[in-house]
Parts: sequence; C-alpha cells; structure tokens
Amino acid sequence: MRGGFAIPIHDRAGALLAHCGRTVKDESPSLIFPNGFDPRGAIFNAHRVVEGDLFLVRDPLQALTAHESGIENVVAFLTENVTALQLEQLAALMDERKCENLEMF
Repeated sequence: MRGGFAIPIHDRAGALLAHCGRTVKDESPSLIFPNGFDPRGAIFNAHRVVEGDLFLVRDPLQALTAHESGIENVVAFLTENVTALQLEQLAALMDERKCENLEMF
C-alpha cells in the first residue's frame, strides 16, 4: 500500500473481516480489497453504531474524519454504486440499533 493506508473492515458484531487499501491521491479505484472479499457484504463502521441518528457518507475516509471530529454513528458503503442488498443491510442495521433517521452527506 505504498502511497496509501490500510483500513480495517469489521462485521456488525465487531469481528475483523479484512483490511482494504485506501489511496490518498485521486487514483481509481480509491479502495483496494483482498482477493475473495466482497465489499458489498459489509458496511464500514457498522460495528460502532448506537441508538440515534445515523449518518451515511460516501467514503470510509469521510467516516473516519467525522468520527475523529466527534460525530458518531457514521457509516459508509465500500462500493461506488449501492445495491438493493446493501440498502437492506442498512435498514436491518438501523432497525437493530434503533436508528430512526438517516442523513446522507
């Protein structure tokens, strides 16, 4: 990951699934995943979600920056496009953690 950094990806219970690579420059793709890992099956930062409003950002780096600034309950999808399965996963997470509102940034 020369010129970037590794980001841990956890499941909703907090178990480590994989590490993805994140470029810091305007390179495409910006996220690189290990072979065999399907990024559509995970929501970044879902293991930290608690009851309250939930914020959805476009990129894990934005979620980390928001969390560092004191904003909790921030998640990101790990793909550029969002699938119906991912929306179902997000709805299940919100129901499980009692998040009534979703704000997108």
